[in-house]
Amino acid sequence: MNVLQITLLFFASVRTSLPSEPYSTTVSLPSDPTPYPISLLRQHLIEQVYPGNQEFKQALLKSAWSVDEEMVDESDEQRVMLKGGEIVCPIPPVSGG
Repeated sequence: MNVLQITLLFFASVRTSLPSEPYSTTVSLPSDPTPYPISLLRQHLIEQVYPGNQEFKQALLKSAWSVDEEMVDESDEQRVMLKGGEIVCPIPPVSGG
């Protein structure tokens, strides 16, 4: 059985919410369901990968997703499937002038 893995890239509030503020990490996805819908990724990261990190949870709940440099519309999260090998980035809201 192959383990599905993705690379996560971190920016802004998502990155600063993590100890040592990593730029990226590799995450193994649950084997069921396969392929893995990105709609389940947020919950997996909050509950299994970074449990108890409330700052991370709050940042992730406000974030959109990018998969292989393509933005994922919130309405498409159920249809976007991760098969392993993707570069996934939670994109937190930003403000500027």
